[in-house]
Amino acid sequence: MQKKILVLDDDLIVTEILGQLVKNLGYYPVIAHNAPILASAKIKEFDAILLDLWLSDSTAEESLEAIAGQAFRGQIVLISGLDNEALEDACEKGRRLGLRVNGFLRKPVNVESLKALLADLEY
Repeated sequence: MQKKILVLDDDLIVTEILGQLVKNLGYYPVIAHNAPILASAKIKEFDAILLDLWLSDSTAEESLEAIAGQAFRGQIVLISGLDNEALEDACEKGRRLGLRVNGFLRKPVNVESLKALLADLEY
């Protein structure tokens, strides 16, 4: 069965590109552009979330807390153009909330890095 991945970024072009990359890797992408979906029980349908660190309607902390509030057990990969230190801090915050944060990708996203971070979905 094809794994479902939520691609969440407020930049329409980025989500289209990420969605296509996810599809090319053999997963089923679902694209969203704003944070309210994270507070919805619907996120439990996903095997993973590719999450932009800074959405126009939510900070990284708010997004991670919303996901944790839904007891999401899938993988999370954070995405941003920020420096590695900011991304590492956000990963640690997510892990402290009990989330399975697999790591991060910097924009522009490298397909091989994305593939490696999603490899755990195959097991």
